[in-house]
Amino acid sequence: MCFSLDGLRRVRPILCRTCFIRDWRRALRVGLAISLFCAKLAAAEPNYDWAFARQLHAGIRYARLETESPRRMVISAVHVDTRYPGLQLVTTSRCDGWTEGEAETLRQTTRAFLRGFHRNDVQVPDTERPQILVAINADAFSPWPAPYQEEAPTNLNGLAVSQGVLISRGSGTPSLIVRKNGDLEIRTTHAETDISEVETAVSGFEMCLVEGELPPLTPELNPRTGLGLSLDRRYLVALTIDGRQPASEGASRQELGQWLRHFGAYNGINMDGGGSTTMAHWDVTLPDEDKSRLLNRPVGDGQQFDRDAADGEFTSTERANGNHLGIGVR
Repeated sequence: MCFSLDGLRRVRPILCRTCFIRDWRRALRVGLAISLFCAKLAAAEPNYDWAFARQLHAGIRYARLETESPRRMVISAVHVDTRYPGLQLVTTSRCDGWTEGEAETLRQTTRAFLRGFHRNDVQVPDTERPQILVAINADAFSPWPAPYQEEAPTNLNGLAVSQGVLISRGSGTPSLIVRKNGDLEIRTTHAETDISEVETAVSGFEMCLVEGELPPLTPELNPRTGLGLSLDRRYLVALTIDGRQPASEGASRQELGQWLRHFGAYNGINMDGGGSTTMAHWDVTLPDEDKSRLLNRPVGDGQQFDRDAADGEFTSTERANGNHLGIGVR
């Protein structure tokens, strides 16, 4: 437990059967309250032991958690040792006919982005082509609304850099930056931010975890995507929290920060969420040529689950997003 249970021992002497029952009921209520408090506190502390998580590849581990309190949530998280030899973080490249501020990338689903690295769709020399194992959606895009699955040119909300090439300028939002020397950082970027030493960058809406603390954020519940870095900037945490469905009702932005912290992050960004929230894995154990599979259950078509509906049926759908972050090795 997270603090002493001495309070359970301070029960007045048992004088009769009725008192005995009443005192033990009181003790049980206190115990349950303490347990719930500790469960909530545990979810907010950096105490997840990644040694017991599933290894997708050396340096990359995956965990899936389900909660019932304070509501149903399904959390998918990936922990990346960025110092593992050959590890690489990549993002969506420029689209054909790139025009800054108008047509910067081609919208595609997270699995389509993942498939591109395994089908030679991405313009990268074979000697430099990373084996992307995990992909997650990144920044918001415009115009919106747009057809959910349509692959079309789009404009990104904040800084994006792919293989050292500018895709979209900073706009005052926080960015995950991978420098050419391999160092990582999370910082706010602007149109004038120097990217001469940046290899890869993706951006999100706002910080949801700042030096281990949770900033005040609005409480709306939605599917969430988060990216975070450990205090020493060695470990990357990427996670999704499903929402708008029976098994997972979504999370607030502050809860996203809590979960990033629970999994070991010290600073974290709230990325594009809602129907964009998607995490996918290239599963080499699958017999099919297409080995991409979803690790979460996105609501890409904007579906809003009615929790009062009798049947509770839910069908997951994907969305074509503006850009993604890919995690892989060479």
